[in-house]
Amino acid sequence: MVACTATTPVPIDTAYVTEGPRDLEAPRVLAVVAHPDDDVAFAGLMYKNATHLGGLADVCVLTNGEGGFKYATLAESIYGLELTDEDVGRRELPAIRRQEMVDGARVMNVRRVMFLRQQDHRYTTDEFEIMGEGAEVWDVDGVRQTLAAIMQEGGYDFLVTFFPDEGTHGHHKSAALLALQAVESLPLEERPVTLGVRFVRDDDPGATPSGLAGWPITDATEGAPTFDFERGQGFGYQDKLNYHIIANWAIAAHRSQGTMQLFMGRGSDIENYVLYAHNPPGAAAATRAWFERLAEPQFVTRSYGPSAGAPRP
Repeated sequence: MVACTATTPVPIDTAYVTEGPRDLEAPRVLAVVAHPDDDVAFAGLMYKNATHLGGLADVCVLTNGEGGFKYATLAESIYGLELTDEDVGRRELPAIRRQEMVDGARVMNVRRVMFLRQQDHRYTTDEFEIMGEGAEVWDVDGVRQTLAAIMQEGGYDFLVTFFPDEGTHGHHKSAALLALQAVESLPLEERPVTLGVRFVRDDDPGATPSGLAGWPITDATEGAPTFDFERGQGFGYQDKLNYHIIANWAIAAHRSQGTMQLFMGRGSDIENYVLYAHNPPGAAAATRAWFERLAEPQFVTRSYGPSAGAPRP
């Protein structure tokens, strides 16, 4: 068990996005991510949990996202700023990306976004730049304590993070590690079920999830099933629509991040969720029941006649 030390929690900058859950008994989910725009990874799950099940979705973003200046070329004319200049980008992007995050979260019917305003210092795959002894990029003790407080206040049923592997961005690894450590600091009865998301395709289930070497807290539950949210679930007239659209709309909000836009209309068919090994007994059963409900048809299928340009039945 990881204890939250007697440090000062980091402040929370909260943006309220939507009114919140319709059903107080429906699943409550918290996503903990490193950067503004990472929540798109959970777009299908969060949207359908909120709109179909009447549940709650909150997001906690750990960094300001100022390290995203390198690919902001097309956003310079939108915002009237030389965002690809490192000094300008690091100064201006935190406010820009905060608003983009709120706009994208609204698409997914997120209730609130909580920003912890840690530094997005640079791209790295080395989590020890954040989590190593003596590292000072993030206030890791303060972030861990704040995450634990958020979880206690929110009463979440599920926590989702990126599932870390060796090639993952070091910030994504660190966000997952801190979230999992915060969970372990809570009393057993207050801990949410924890899941890590991976992206897979219909024709490629991906490698067996294993977690990070040296960080057993990230291990997957051995022999446990993974759980899929299929973004390609069809609905609407002739099943022409699907949940890729929600992801695309959320991506479109992040205009300062040019490479994000390249994922629109392509990318993963499946949000694949992995149970972390530190979950309590019953976590797999609770998750299975949740995903069975998430697989239910959401929308009424309507029929149309010639006035709508549809063929006669």
